[in-house]
Amino acid sequence: MDMYSARRCTSSGSDSSAINEDARFTGRMHALSASHQAALDELNYLCRVNNMYWTSGKTEGKRIASSNDDVTLLYDVAHVDQAELPRYLRARGYVPQAAFKQYSATVAWRRKLQLDDMYRNAEISHFEAIRRLMPQWTGRRSRQGVPVFVYSVSKTRPADLLATSKKDPSLSSVFLPAEYSTQFVQPLCARMHIDRVMPCSVFIIDLSGVGVQHFWNLRAHLQRASTMATLHYPESVDKIFVLGAPSFFPTIWGYINKWFEPNLTSKISVLPTSEMRAVLTKHIDVEDLPILYGGNLDWEYGMYPNLDEEAMGIVGQLANEWVEGPLRYVPKKDGDEIIAAGTEGKGVRCRVLAQLPESLPMSDSEEDYGLN
Repeated sequence: MDMYSARRCTSSGSDSSAINEDARFTGRMHALSASHQAALDELNYLCRVNNMYWTSGKTEGKRIASSNDDVTLLYDVAHVDQAELPRYLRARGYVPQAAFKQYSATVAWRRKLQLDDMYRNAEISHFEAIRRLMPQWTGRRSRQGVPVFVYSVSKTRPADLLATSKKDPSLSSVFLPAEYSTQFVQPLCARMHIDRVMPCSVFIIDLSGVGVQHFWNLRAHLQRASTMATLHYPESVDKIFVLGAPSFFPTIWGYINKWFEPNLTSKISVLPTSEMRAVLTKHIDVEDLPILYGGNLDWEYGMYPNLDEEAMGIVGQLANEWVEGPLRYVPKKDGDEIIAAGTEGKGVRCRVLAQLPESLPMSDSEEDYGLN
C-alpha cells in the first residue's frame, strides 16, 4: 500500500489527534520539556552570538535602543523570534545546530529579499491580487484554536500566476500571503488563546473541478512555492484536508511526495465526499466550517474573513469593515496593536486599527533584551 492509499484509509474512523493536545498547543516556553527547553536555550544562544535575528533591512538585526521607535521595533523582533524558533527546532528534531543552520538560511533569504520591508510597503492592490491566488483565511479557527485556511485550486487561474511571475521573476511576492498569516492571522488567533502558542494553520485544499491540464499549468508554480515554504516556513501546517480529489490524484500525489518532507505529507488526509463532513467537524466546529464543506459558516473562497464574536470584540475597526492589504499584529508592552500597512499611491500606510488593553506576557528571553 503506497502512502496515498494509507492516508486515504486513515481519513475515516476515529482520529484521536482531533481532540488530543499536542506539544504545539500546550503553552509558552514554560510548557516545554526540560530537554526541549535546553535545545531552545541553545538555539537562542547561537542566534544571539551570531546576530541571527531577522528584522527590516534598515536595522539588520542590530540591537538599537536610541529612540522610542527603535525600542518598539526591537520588542517586535524579539517577540517574532520567540514565536519562530520553536518551528525550526521541531522541523529538525530538536537538534539546535541543525535548527540554527535552517534558521540562518531563512534569515539570509529574508534579508536578501528585505521581506519585512516588502510586506510593510506592499502596494495594496498588488498585495490583494496575490492574496486572491493563495489560501485564504475564513476568519475562523479549528477546535484547537488554529486558523482555518481554504485554497480552491480551480479558482486559481494559471494566466494570473504567469502575469505575476513576469512582474516578479523571483516570485518573492508570492510569500506576502504567508507573511500575512505569520504576521497577522496566527498572532491574532494566539491572542485569543493567550496561554498557548499558535504556530500553525489548518488548510482545506479543494480540488473540485480541477482537470489534468489545469494542474499541469500550475505545477511549476506549486513546486517552487512548496519548496520555499518547506525551507522557510517550517512546521507551519497542523493538518491539510484534501477535498474533491480527481481520479488522477494518485499522479498528483507522486509530485507532492517529492515537494514536501515526510513529516508534512503525513499531515495530509484525502477525504472522499462521503466522509468529508464527519471528519472535518472532528477538527472544526460546525459553526466555523463553511457551508460548502458541510458546516454552517456563510463564507466562500474569495470573500473577506467572517470573524466570530470573540475576534470581532478585539479587532477594532476591522469589526465594521474589513481592510485590504498587509495587516500586522504588533505586540507591545503597553498593549498590542493591529496595524494596517502597505502603500496607497505615493503614501505609506501605518494606521492603527485596534489597540488591545493587555499585551502578551514576555518570555525570559525577551526580558533579557532589557524590555521589561
